[in-house]
Amino acid sequence: MTSNYRERLFATYNETHIQHVDPSDRQKLEWFGEYVARNYLPHLSEFSPAAADVLDIGCNKGYLLAVLAGSGFQRLNGIDLSPVDVEQARRVVPTAHVRCIDAFAYLKERSERFDIIFIKAVVEHVPKAETLPLLEAIHRALKPGGVALVDVPNMDWLFAQHERYMDFTHEAGFTRESLMQVMSNVYREVRVVPIDNIRQDLSPLANWKKRIGRLVLGKLLIWADPEGGALSLWARSILGIGRK
Repeated sequence: MTSNYRERLFATYNETHIQHVDPSDRQKLEWFGEYVARNYLPHLSEFSPAAADVLDIGCNKGYLLAVLAGSGFQRLNGIDLSPVDVEQARRVVPTAHVRCIDAFAYLKERSERFDIIFIKAVVEHVPKAETLPLLEAIHRALKPGGVALVDVPNMDWLFAQHERYMDFTHEAGFTRESLMQVMSNVYREVRVVPIDNIRQDLSPLANWKKRIGRLVLGKLLIWADPEGGALSLWARSILGIGRK
């Protein structure tokens, strides 16, 4: 007996998974505001927000698009496979053009259309056989000089095992080496940088405790295995930056 478990799981994704792991919409939007400012915008300084054509693949409920709109980006597009998420994204950021469509079908008709393409928390859900074709489709949809920002969970994170298996629809896991490997097969220039997902608005005492805790634990891990000291233990995600 065969079963398309992916279609079944994604059909109930919001009810059976997202609502159990995500905070409220207000908290999520606040979190995205800091996340985008700290981790994405520094890599996009060469683009004019008013003129750049932007696409968010797997735009979910439109949080990233809303933050980009608030940062001055005007030519915003989003796609997602969830009709429920697409409808909410249209309400969250009405200035963006959001569609419910498969990424391959959408990108096929838009050669050299975008300056910036974001794809966050999506590639880990893609079967391995489709990963390179998806990155190639994104590459074709970028204008010359365009940039793709590929944001995935970091399997070198201290709690990566939980991240990898917390969602049954995850198909792959990436370290900085493996993300560099797949992106370098497509993009002329690739960088992979760690992302610290922890909010930065902690009290001075909380920040001090965090720094001391990480220092002590890091020293112990290096003592146990010197190679471990070279890993991005504290970065829950990694960002691949590919330039066409």
